[in-house]
Amino acid sequence: MGFTKSVTITFFSNLLLFFLSIINTTVLSRVLGPEGKGVVDVANNFLSFATLILGMGFAASTVFFLGKKKDALNAIIGNNIVVTLVSSLVLIPFYFLHLHFHFKFLAGVSNIQMLAVLVTVPLVNFKSAMINVLLGLQDMVEYNRINVIDKILSLVLLIIFLLIAVNPTAAIVSILIGTLAICLLQIYILILKRKQAPRVERGLMKDMFGYGLKAQFGNIVQKLNYRLDVFIVNYYLPIDQVGIYSIAVALGETLWGVTGSIATVVFPIASSSTDKKGMMPFTNQITRVSFTLIAGFSVILALISKPLILIWLGRDFITATGALLWLLPGISIFSVSNILASYLAGVGLVEKNIYSSIASGIVTVVLDIFLIPRIGIIGASIATSLSYIVFTLMTIIFYINYTHARWQDILILKKSDMGQIIRFIKSRLRK
Repeated sequence: MGFTKSVTITFFSNLLLFFLSIINTTVLSRVLGPEGKGVVDVANNFLSFATLILGMGFAASTVFFLGKKKDALNAIIGNNIVVTLVSSLVLIPFYFLHLHFHFKFLAGVSNIQMLAVLVTVPLVNFKSAMINVLLGLQDMVEYNRINVIDKILSLVLLIIFLLIAVNPTAAIVSILIGTLAICLLQIYILILKRKQAPRVERGLMKDMFGYGLKAQFGNIVQKLNYRLDVFIVNYYLPIDQVGIYSIAVALGETLWGVTGSIATVVFPIASSSTDKKGMMPFTNQITRVSFTLIAGFSVILALISKPLILIWLGRDFITATGALLWLLPGISIFSVSNILASYLAGVGLVEKNIYSSIASGIVTVVLDIFLIPRIGIIGASIATSLSYIVFTLMTIIFYINYTHARWQDILILKKSDMGQIIRFIKSRLRK
C-alpha cells in the first residue's frame, strides 16, 4: 500500500478515534464529575506506565524486525506472548506492596480498582503486541480496523457499566472487559484465521531484547514527559484537579492526529527502506507541512477553548482553559519530533531518542516538583510544554546531523508545498 493511502487511512481512522475519545471523555466527565474522572485518570495513567515498562520495548522491536524479517512472523508472535506472560508476574508483589504502603501517587484508587487495573496490564500488553504485528506487516487496513473496533467497544461498555453503577470502579472494569474482548479478536485474526503457529526463537528473542531495551528506556522516559505530571498533580493537589488537568491534555493532544498518523506509517517504512537517507526530502516535506497545520490549529483552539469547554463539560471544568493555553506551544512544536523521532528509530538510531527523552524528562520532573505546589495545574502545563520543546530541539539536531538537512527545510513551509497541497486536494475532490 502506498504512503499517501496508508497515511490517509490512518488519519481518518485517528479522526474517528478522536471523536470516539471525545464522547468517552464527555461521558466520564458528565457522569462522574472532576473527582470521579480524576480517579479513572490516575488508574489509566498507572495502566499506561505498567504496560509500557513490562512491555520490554517489544512493541518497537516487533515493527522493526518485521520490516526486515517478515518470514519470522510466527517467532515474533511467540516471543511477544512469552515476554507478556513472564513480565506480568511482577504485578503480584506490587499489589501487596500497594496494600501495605498505600502509595500516595495512587491516592484515590481503591484496592479493588487497583486489582482490576493489574489484571488488565498483561491483556493490554498482548493487545499492543498483536496490533504492532499488523503495523510491522504494514497492513494498515486491519491495523486501523482493530483500533476503531477497540474504541467503539470501549465506549459501548463504558456506557453499559455506568448505567449499572455510577462510580469509577464501573468505568475501570469496563476497560478490563473491553481489552479482553479485543485480545480474543486478535487471536482469531492473527493466529486462527491466518493459521499462524506461534513459536519461540531464542536468537531472535535476544535481538528483539537488544533493540527493545534501547527503545524501552527512551519510551519510559518519554512517557514520564507525557504522563508523570498526572501522578505529581495527584500527589500535591486534590484528585479533582487531575480530572480537570486531563481535559486540557486531551484537548491539546488532539492536534497530534495529523503527525501521529504520519509517524505511525513512517516508522515501518523507514525500517524496511534500503535507502535511508533517500527518505530525507520526503521526511522534511511532511514534517514542515504538518508543523504548519498544527501551529494553525493551535491558534484556533486557543481562541475557542473557553467557550468550547464551557459548552462541552460545564463550569466544573472551566479552569482547564488556562492549563490548555500553556500546553499549546509545547504541543505544537512537539508535532515535529513526532515524525523525526519515528524516522530516527526506523533507521536504527533509537538511542538518539533516548538522549532527547532523558533531557526533557529532567525538565519535566524538576519543573513539575517546583511549579505544581505553587501554581497548580498551570505549573504542570508549563513544565510539560517546556519539556516538549527541549525534546524537539534535540531531535532536530540529531536528525540534521544524520541527514545534513537544513532546519529551514524541516520547519518552514515552501511555496512548492502549497502548490502540491492544492493539487492534491483538487485531485481528491475530482475523485
